[in-house]
Amino acid sequence: MADTKVYRASTTAPVNIAVVKYWGKRDAKLNLPTNSSLSVTLSQADLRTLTTASCSASYTDGDSLILNGESSDVSGARTQACFRELRARRAALEAQNTSLPKLSTYPLKIVTENNFPTAAGLASSAAGFAALVRAIADLYELPDSPSELSLVARQGSGSACRSLFGGYVAWRMGEQADGSDSKADLVAEASHWPEMRALILVVSAAKKGVSSTSGMQQTVATSGLFKQRVAEVVPKHMAEMEDAIARRDFAQFAEVTMKDSNSFHSSCSDTYPPIFYMNDVSRAAIRAVEQINAAAGKTVAAYTFDAGPNAVIYYLEENAATVVGAFTPVLSAVTGWKDGASSLQSPVTLDETVAGIIKGGVSRVIQTGVGEGPIKSDIYLVGEDGQPAKRATRKMASSKEPKAIVIDERDSSGLIRRRWLHDSDGRLTEMPTENSPTTVSRLLTMNIRQVFSDAFFPIGYPDSVSKDYLGYQLYDSLQAFFSTITSLLANRAILQGLGVGDADSSATYALLLTILKDGISRLATIGFAYRFGLVIEPECKKYRFLADIFNDSAFFLDLFSPLFGSWTKVAALVVAEALRAMCGVAAGASKAALSKHFALRGNLSELNAKESSQETAVGLIGLIVGSFVVRHVESREAVFALMIILVFVHLGMNYLGVRCVQLNNFNQQRATIFFEEYMKTMGNVRLTPAEVAKRENIIFWKPVIYHDGRPFAKIVFAKSYADAMASGSVVLKETKQYKLCQCNTSGLVVIKILLFGHPLSEGISTTTLYAWFSAVSLVHSMMPDNDLERDYVEKLFANPSHLARAGWVQGDVSLDTSAAWMLPPNEDVDGKKDL
Repeated sequence: MADTKVYRASTTAPVNIAVVKYWGKRDAKLNLPTNSSLSVTLSQADLRTLTTASCSASYTDGDSLILNGESSDVSGARTQACFRELRARRAALEAQNTSLPKLSTYPLKIVTENNFPTAAGLASSAAGFAALVRAIADLYELPDSPSELSLVARQGSGSACRSLFGGYVAWRMGEQADGSDSKADLVAEASHWPEMRALILVVSAAKKGVSSTSGMQQTVATSGLFKQRVAEVVPKHMAEMEDAIARRDFAQFAEVTMKDSNSFHSSCSDTYPPIFYMNDVSRAAIRAVEQINAAAGKTVAAYTFDAGPNAVIYYLEENAATVVGAFTPVLSAVTGWKDGASSLQSPVTLDETVAGIIKGGVSRVIQTGVGEGPIKSDIYLVGEDGQPAKRATRKMASSKEPKAIVIDERDSSGLIRRRWLHDSDGRLTEMPTENSPTTVSRLLTMNIRQVFSDAFFPIGYPDSVSKDYLGYQLYDSLQAFFSTITSLLANRAILQGLGVGDADSSATYALLLTILKDGISRLATIGFAYRFGLVIEPECKKYRFLADIFNDSAFFLDLFSPLFGSWTKVAALVVAEALRAMCGVAAGASKAALSKHFALRGNLSELNAKESSQETAVGLIGLIVGSFVVRHVESREAVFALMIILVFVHLGMNYLGVRCVQLNNFNQQRATIFFEEYMKTMGNVRLTPAEVAKRENIIFWKPVIYHDGRPFAKIVFAKSYADAMASGSVVLKETKQYKLCQCNTSGLVVIKILLFGHPLSEGISTTTLYAWFSAVSLVHSMMPDNDLERDYVEKLFANPSHLARAGWVQGDVSLDTSAAWMLPPNEDVDGKKDL
């Protein structure tokens, strides 16, 4: 009995809009381009082609194609080239496995529909052929990758090969004569730069006067500019565009996009006879973009035009109000705006002439953004009986009909976990995200990786933490590993010193020693916290490193304790316990400050919990390795040698860890490094936190300004009014917020900063930072070879955004938490000054 089953597969495919254009063919038959190109794939919620590919032995009329409800010619060379290549690949599978149904021999029935105009400069052929090839590949169950399938899609429409990927995609022109290396290549997933948006101004939905295929042939044959474009312009633009995408640099992205669009259309106009795809409305859109960028003071929008008059304007989500808000008042009467667009307020008002041309020439708008590649769908345009479904027999949906929408489920950090397509018919389909697995093995690998990541890293890592988090945690985990082994060796020495295994040892003696150690430990904790509690946060890197010096010193005392006499041993163990207590305070407080820096999305508690998980896992590994070490290293000489090695490696890991940290708030050292460089470069260089971190001295820095390599002056915050105004002090500078007082000590100039105001009032961090910078500037002005020509403090604070642009948090200053604050002097009713 003959097989009359109808086999079906459905796929949606996206539109892509090139930012570096493909134009011209070096081989028309194989559809090989004269240059590489690069595009942005747009969201299918706004622009997509839905295609159902079906085949059956019961299709007696041969291959057929229905496009937007109307029969279309299927005998064209481009369509047949795709059919032929895909059938050949299916036939190869059937030859390998004879049990497979012979789908390659059955006629094909293709039904497809767009939710946007065909042949109007909106890359309809790209989406159409990408959907066609992907749907037939799914129908034939071909194992080919998107890149391999792009070799097929390219034969239907060159730009179609780019629509087989989501995100940012390049079509490499290749060098082989047979075109085997002319295929699409993923530059970056949509998730790499998900903020990219596009506003399409549909100027005309009519078919183009000169098709892309015909236009290319004329340009290649007659344009002189075209040759320069292919040889010089495009290679340069490709390199610059890939760099811009990698760095998410919109200014460079926009510049290359607009330059390449201009170059492409210049080549078209240089063709004989000239080809003009753009019109007056298109040129008005260019002027609108120029006005928006000029008003914004930076590049926030970029125009590009394919082979049609429609303007595609790229922008980032953060600039939606500025860009979209400039067009909504002008085009409020047209359809296509998304909810909330009318409420966007832009500081830009378009020129009346430009606004008038745009208003009269734009028929609709499309708001969209970077999106995903082809998606397998369970919506079929061909029924199980082989007949076109009802929705496929009607004309393209009107703008008033419900639209398909894409719903993203995100975690607390904003990362996409699942994605759904809610179709206009009400059907809900789960869609793959950019990183969805394509095989069972990859799915298993990704699940294991995700479980590991969620167990040991904050949700949303790496976006939920600062960029220096991983480096610090890596070294912190290594130091914890070595510390665990060291502690095992030290603990064995303590047990030996207390007489474990010695019948003459007293349990009461051990108990009393434990009580003594515990008591001293508690006293040390209270004393250290009282003395240093306020300075740990500003100097958290220093005290994080000192904590391990305290700890390792305690290990050495433990290790040597069996060599001491009874009372000396007690003293050594008690001091070791006190050092461990100091370590606990220093490590706990400094880690809290570092965790506050690492946590970017209100996830401080989770970050600390995950750090505990990391320490537990590393400690467990350390115990296993340490157990082996303790068992095999027993001689005193070997233990001492190993301890020295472990301690130095442990301290080295800790030092490298704190050096990785790039704190973005000012303490005294970071503020001094930053401002001295600022003055040295005459206000032209503002160091970033990363650059300052490279210059920080972790342990030995003091607030001393040097001149010719020798100490010149010391800057401190006054501890009290009396401290600042002691006998011999001279007020060098006085404002409403602070006084700078000078007193000389042993030849060293000491500048004391006396602060006025309430320590909890608004803007107090700026006042403190301003006072410190003023003190640094004052010291430099006192140097013999001073050449300061202006007040660099005033210059820096004239535009507070300068600090923010360099990466500094001005409102979180930790210069001196113990500084005294005086209420500003005021005359009371008796004429006395009240301080």
